[in-house]
Amino acid sequence: MAKAKGKKEAKNSKNSQSHIRARLDYLHQAAAYFQGKSTLAKRQNAQIHSNEDNSVASHVSSRGDGRLVDTKQQVCSVNQKETQEPLRNLSRVCVSHLRAVAMKTQIRLPVTLKRSVCKRCDTLLTPGVTCSHETRNASRGGKKPWADVLVVKCLSCGTEKRFPQTEKRGKKLVQRRKEKDLASLRDVNAPNVDTSAASQGEAVKLREEDVAMLDAGDVPAT
Repeated sequence: MAKAKGKKEAKNSKNSQSHIRARLDYLHQAAAYFQGKSTLAKRQNAQIHSNEDNSVASHVSSRGDGRLVDTKQQVCSVNQKETQEPLRNLSRVCVSHLRAVAMKTQIRLPVTLKRSVCKRCDTLLTPGVTCSHETRNASRGGKKPWADVLVVKCLSCGTEKRFPQTEKRGKKLVQRRKEKDLASLRDVNAPNVDTSAASQGEAVKLREEDVAMLDAGDVPAT
């Protein structure tokens, strides 16, 4: 009865995590949606600002100190802040909720999802939009190809992530010692194997000589 109960509990645990995983997927999709909307608003504001070719005098006002200020540029910057910052904040809130739910329920997130989120400011890392990718080689003159490291830098907070690009890294000292011991054991056992093979060859030759020494009369007639 105890085994059956354990199986039932395992099944129930899997079913209980389904809605949690669905919530994590929803939060990730919501964060990506708000991030995309913020980038779209930024592009639209940039296009509007570049397409407006009116006279400078109609857009420039004078201050009391004699300096000239572009009022239209100020309005565009205010519009960008009003449209982009709330969407970015919503995206960050969704990412922070996602990480909190995963930590509370002890569910391991996929590696791709972990690498696409900034751990400092909870920003979705989109190449060319919210982060920059750069391959660095810290070796002398960059001569070691296995020293290539991909550096992902968040453009909002400046945090950097480093990911090695090659799997062939330097072996640890313990592993090198084990391989050396195995090689020495093989070298020690190699002469024994050779002598045993030589003895087997001599035995085969003796058997062939014995067969040759038999006369035709010793062979029974059928």
